Amino acid sequence: MQLLSMVVFLTLSIMSSIVMMFVSSLFWVWVMTDMSTIFMIPFLSGETRRKKSWFTGVATYFIVQFFGSAMILISMIIQWGSPTSPYCSALMCFGFSLKLGLVPLHFWVARSFIHFHYGGIFVVGAGQKVFIISAVPLFSDVPICANVFYWSAMVSMLYGPVAMFHAITVKSFLAYSSVNHTGFLVICSYFGLHLVFIYAFIYCVSMFFLNFFFWSGGCKLMKDLGTELPLHYKTGFFSIGLSFCGFPPFLDFCTKFLVIQLAIECQVPGVVVIILASSLINLVVWIWVISLAASCEMRESFTPTGSVGQNVLNISCVIWNLFMGMGFSMLY
Repeated sequence: MQLLSMVVFLTLSIMSSIVMMFVSSLFWVWVMTDMSTIFMIPFLSGETRRKKSWFTGVATYFIVQFFGSAMILISMIIQWGSPTSPYCSALMCFGFSLKLGLVPLHFWVARSFIHFHYGGIFVVGAGQKVFIISAVPLFSDVPICANVFYWSAMVSMLYGPVAMFHAITVKSFLAYSSVNHTGFLVICSYFGLHLVFIYAFIYCVSMFFLNFFFWSGGCKLMKDLGTELPLHYKTGFFSIGLSFCGFPPFLDFCTKFLVIQLAIECQVPGVVVIILASSLINLVVWIWVISLAASCEMRESFTPTGSVGQNVLNISCVIWNLFMGMGFSMLY
């Protein structure tokens, strides 16, 4: 019954997020954003195992999202009363940056994620942010707000992998990974929403595999990945790690290479430098993670040792990261 309740509220949250993308009024965007957040609360608190610390993460998430929504609402009220006021865009930029968890307003991400279940981490850290980013209005009326928003995204791309390298727990590692990829999604929105949806789909599928692998092994500490990560999923995990490392022709490399090409064409050298620097740090971080996950059973990890379903999931992850990357590079 509890699992059914989680599915129902998650479905309602997704429906609200989808409606958010098709409304033209900023007011209804704000309404659907709040509805999505409210429906997320029962899903996040519906831990299948009894856990006393769930309230800390849910409460932090709800308070931060409520405060961000309040800033967006105040900005709309100011806009209705004084359309030329620059404070409107400033408050709206602050509200959306807080809801997304961009640096320096990322303080809530790790504090919430460490108490979420892995399903909640996936939805809040990957799925829900896609809809919010696509709903963020352009701050063309006040260029300084647009600059602050995009620079915050670029700093997030650098800070995320650095914090990932110092993460002790798996869930805090996923939190800072979310900060990193949220920054990249915001940068993608600069070149067009179609690019946001392309990378968001790729990122969400990869994070689904990653969260599922961590959940199946009950992984808690980064240093224990070698023993906690199931042996039959290690091949798939290594393919995700190599993709996030930025090795060609894996999928993550192909998408970032596309964004770099667009940045060069649009003559935005700062974005190129930031993406390359972030990719270099990610390379170091994921090599470290792969070395943690590697163990003396490396030879056995390349042989199918799980059930049929587990082996199919593992092979699907490898195909997704390697062969889909090759297909994506041929397409673009």
